[in-house]
Amino acid sequence: MSSVRSVLSLLSIALWWAMSASAPLPEYSGDPELNHFIHKNREFAFRIKKDVAKIRELMRKAFNIISDSELMLMQEFLGIPQVDLSLCHADPCDMAGCFNQIRAGLHTYHGYFSHIKEILPSFAGHMGSLQVDVSNLSSNLQQQMQERGLTVVTYPQMESQDLPSFLQKEREIGSYLALGKFQKFLEMTLRALRHCSS
Repeated sequence: MSSVRSVLSLLSIALWWAMSASAPLPEYSGDPELNHFIHKNREFAFRIKKDVAKIRELMRKAFNIISDSELMLMQEFLGIPQVDLSLCHADPCDMAGCFNQIRAGLHTYHGYFSHIKEILPSFAGHMGSLQVDVSNLSSNLQQQMQERGLTVVTYPQMESQDLPSFLQKEREIGSYLALGKFQKFLEMTLRALRHCSS
C-alpha cells in the first residue's frame, strides 16, 4: 500500500512540474499587444542607454575626468534632481501613473539636453540625437496610453526655461553628471516596463 502511495505522490509531483514548466513566464503572459509594446520599447530604451554611455565616455576624455567616484562630492554640491518613478513600483503596476512619470522624466531630460546643446557646442549633435530618441520614446508611451484610454498628461516646452542651476555652476561636469542621472533613469525605466508587463 505504501508503495502505491509513493507512486501516486511521484506522479502528482511529476504532473505539477510538467504543468509549471509549460505555463508562460509572467513577462510574456497577459495581453500580447502590451507585451509586444513593452518588449519593443525596452529594446529602444536599452539602445538609448548604450548611446548615453558612449557620449559620457567622450565627455570623460574631453573634460579629463578620471572616474565617477571622484565626482561624488561635486554631484552632492550640484544637487542634480533625480526623477520620481515611485508609481512604477506599485503592485500591480499603475500603468497610467507609471507611464506619465516616465514621460515627465523624459520631458525633463529633453530640456536638459537642449541647454547642454547650447553651452557645449561640440556635443550639440549628440544632444540633438538624444532629444529625438527621447521624444520618440515619450510619443510611443503616449500612443499606448491613448489606445488604452488612460489619462495622458501634457507638458509645456522646457526650452524657454532658465538654465538649471547645476549647469550654471559647472557646465562641463554638470552636463556629464546629468547624463549619468539619465542613465540611471533609463535603468529604472527598463525595470518599470518589465514590471508592467508581468
